[in-house]
Formats: sequence, structure tokens, C-alpha cells
Amino acid sequence: MSYKKYIIASLSALLTLLIFGTPAVANQASGKIGFSLNVQADGFFNPKVIKITVNKVEAGSLAQSAGLLLGDELLKVEDVEVPGATASSLKPHMEFVQGKPKKLMFRRANGQIYEATLVKP
Repeated sequence: MSYKKYIIASLSALLTLLIFGTPAVANQASGKIGFSLNVQADGFFNPKVIKITVNKVEAGSLAQSAGLLLGDELLKVEDVEVPGATASSLKPHMEFVQGKPKKLMFRRANGQIYEATLVKP
């Protein structure tokens, strides 16, 4: 991996942690939501989100039951537009609280838009 690609991959991983904390990947039995996201952003200190896509959905998870698929693009979290938002403004909206529903809007590769409501058990 070239130095430039390594820096970009490292910044993407760091940005994901800044916005979402630890990945939400696990299954229903463990009380996790069951998906993780790939974040594309521009900037360093308070990056602006360009695109967030689903890059993992655990079998048997809440995310799978809600219909999330690999490659789905996250458009909104609780009526907050994701593309164009800064990492710091988006972070509080991405935290899942036990028992509290979180409404997410996604777009599939074919252009279909759908909502998924997830509740951390």
C-alpha cells in the first residue's frame, strides 16, 4: 500500500471512530445493532461528510432484519442530512441509546430510498 493510500485509509478509519465511536457490528444476541459503515469525508480537523455507506451487515442482526444491504448509502439520521454535515455535528445523532428508536434513511444502488428504524436492545 502506498504511503498516500495508507494515510487516506487511516484518516477514514479515524473519522469513522470520531463519528460513530466503536463499530456497531455484532448480532442480536449480544445486544448490538449489527452493521458497520464506511465514511468518505473531506477535511482534517472537522471533516465534512461526503458519503457514508454500509460495508458490513451481520447475519441475524437487527440491521439485517431492518433490510440493510452492503453498499446502501446513509442519507439521513433522525431528519439530519448526512452528506454535507460535519463530523462534529453528526456524531451526537449517530449514538444508539438502549431502547430508543433511531430512524435512518438509506438509498440503494438502484436509487430506491427506504427508512429503517433500529432500536438497541
